[in-house]
Amino acid sequence: MSEHLQKLIDKIHDWPTQPGVYVMKDEAGQILYVGKAKSLRNRIRSYFQKDNAASPKNTLMVRKIAELEFTVTRTELEALLLECNLIKKHRPRYNIRLKDDKNFPYFVLNFTHPFPRFQIVRKVTLSPDLKYFGPFNAGVRELSRFIAKTFQLRDCSESKFRNRLRPCLNYEIGTCTAPCVHQVSQEAYNMQVQEAMLFLKGKKKTLLKELRMQMQRASADTRYEDAKNIRDKIFAIEKLTEKQDAVAADQQKDIDVIGCYSTGEQLQWGEQLQWLVLFVRHGFLTGRRAEKARVGFETMGDAIRTFLEQFYTVSLIPDEVWVAEEFPDRLALEELLSQKAARRVRICVKRSEKPMRLLGMAYENAKLLAQQATAEHDEAFELAKILSLPERPVHIEGIDVSNLQAENPAVSLVHFTDGQPDKSRYRLYYPKNVEGQNDFAMIQEVVLRRFSDKENPFPDLLLIDGGQGQLNAALSALDELKLTHSICSLAKARTVSAFAKKEVEGTEERIFVPKRKNPIRLSASHPALRLLVRVRDEAHRFALKSHQRRRKKALAESPLLDIAGLGEKTKQKLLLLFGTMDALRAATFEQLVQSGISKSLAQKIIEQLRG
Repeated sequence: MSEHLQKLIDKIHDWPTQPGVYVMKDEAGQILYVGKAKSLRNRIRSYFQKDNAASPKNTLMVRKIAELEFTVTRTELEALLLECNLIKKHRPRYNIRLKDDKNFPYFVLNFTHPFPRFQIVRKVTLSPDLKYFGPFNAGVRELSRFIAKTFQLRDCSESKFRNRLRPCLNYEIGTCTAPCVHQVSQEAYNMQVQEAMLFLKGKKKTLLKELRMQMQRASADTRYEDAKNIRDKIFAIEKLTEKQDAVAADQQKDIDVIGCYSTGEQLQWGEQLQWLVLFVRHGFLTGRRAEKARVGFETMGDAIRTFLEQFYTVSLIPDEVWVAEEFPDRLALEELLSQKAARRVRICVKRSEKPMRLLGMAYENAKLLAQQATAEHDEAFELAKILSLPERPVHIEGIDVSNLQAENPAVSLVHFTDGQPDKSRYRLYYPKNVEGQNDFAMIQEVVLRRFSDKENPFPDLLLIDGGQGQLNAALSALDELKLTHSICSLAKARTVSAFAKKEVEGTEERIFVPKRKNPIRLSASHPALRLLVRVRDEAHRFALKSHQRRRKKALAESPLLDIAGLGEKTKQKLLLLFGTMDALRAATFEQLVQSGISKSLAQKIIEQLRG
């Protein structure tokens, strides 16, 4: 046993036996894992026991631990809440982490307004004044238009509502009752809102029954125009919902059905779990949400609990959550969700036939999604083999430099999770300490800035666009920060033309890795190379897009704007041809004419730029 490991074990003897949360950190101060425990001392000691130390995942974790911290809480519920918040804030490498915090859209109704309107939102903010409906996974815009048209609700902004002096076109075509100019009473408008709420809640039978009664009353009172409008509303609702069958007709609650697919009977270290949540609202299946999460140091029971903790920090909490198996701290998590929702929430382990059918549906859909993603996973596994990485790289970041003759340089950083771009984690860096066209210095500066930010979780692999020189620049930055990190670079090979006797771009890609003289060459169809090329090309696209945007802005602010007869396309053509404003300013009369513009326009440009 190493001296460092023995020090950690000795430190644990002084830990308290109360409930709380423990945090494991590596040498760089990065949080590796966050966990909760009924007894902090007993839980952390279990990681160093012989039986647990024999497992690959515990062996890997223990080897990386440099520091242990704990926070004592009064109750297990407080520990559960603190663990959930810390995981969401720090995104530890070995905890289950959802792909992102993006949410499906909801409809929200704000009752603080006398004439509320339905809005589409993605972030849920619990408030007694707000009523949410959903989530929806497709067609939300079309559904929004259907609600506004069928129930004649306003869709204008607050400023337009306040300043409207006469009805808008929606009133004229019969899709709004114009509450902005008092064409409808607040009581009548509230009835329209209540009908729309019944529709969004999935209470089709109740809504249609009420509308048919209204139609009969209108007809009996000889209000035939009103009766016709109600009839059209009934037809529209029936047509939209005619193909929708109830999947749980006996359930009039909001239910989330959780499915999880794992490739084996026991969880494997680094395995990617496929989760699928079915949204059942008042008996009808309204949508689904798929999530992926890599297994850290959890059992399946712990994985279910951790997933639910994180999922319901970004998703609306239903009345019931159905799962297929029991898991630790289910009642504590149930209490936590009830506190968040300010109402009774149940987490149910269902065993009867109908619920098991829905749970089976969630599992089968999760399995299909996992099988579809097998090819992407193979790319990452193959890449780990080629680069001798300790584990499959889930998170990959790519860096590329874009500049043209030292003008408007930009360095892009893109982030891929499980082979797919995660655009919420893209970044653009503008070099601060580099003069001239020096790609090596720019890469070194950006790597320093990126990896100095310890609050931003490090990727599993850093990819640099370029050859050995670019790779060495990035390694120099990591050395300065005293960090060791999995890194490589990717560059196209150059070949010599047999006819022109000069270098031309070849199609072969070369992978450069630290401490290896010769690059790695793979066939174009190799899964590992396909993944690297995809990251590199996306970094190049993102950098080029930024560079073009900055160059266009510089052109818009240039003296060329003041030249009469010089159009936008000609300006862009000149800047692309000469590269910079300085080069354009130094161009001769003959060079300008040769670019394709008239002699008179060439003379104007010379007079404008040279004064």
